Amino acid sequence: MNIRFGTQVFRDVKIPVLWGKRAIIGHPSGELSVVDLSESIARPEIVTNKPWTNIEFSDKEDGLVIFKNGAPVLFYSPPRKLFRDLSGSLPECEISSQEIRIGTNRIQNAMVSGFQVGIGISEDGFFIGGPLPAGLATLAF
Repeated sequence: MNIRFGTQVFRDVKIPVLWGKRAIIGHPSGELSVVDLSESIARPEIVTNKPWTNIEFSDKEDGLVIFKNGAPVLFYSPPRKLFRDLSGSLPECEISSQEIRIGTNRIQNAMVSGFQVGIGISEDGFFIGGPLPAGLATLAF
């Protein structure tokens, strides 16, 4: 996949941003999609800024809350491109035209090329350019 998130460029990258066990994928129109890779089969949750079919969600403020097994797991604000983990284990992630903010860290003017994951975010921190962690569902295009 080749995609640009503002000043960040991802070339030949399978997943631009891996936030926990969720792939964040950009579209040329600027909209984002989220795919849950935590189970054996990848499951779209948000597609072009909207909840996917059969996904439990509720509207909140300027975004939406995604539920899994009846529990709220993710808040996403399409206008701000802001992701918040409702379990509190992952840092907030915001994708803007100038930077990708992960908690208090800011990534600007980055190019990632030839990796399975462009930016990976976990409870322990983040990395730029790396392999897909073991145990995740495969994301096929």
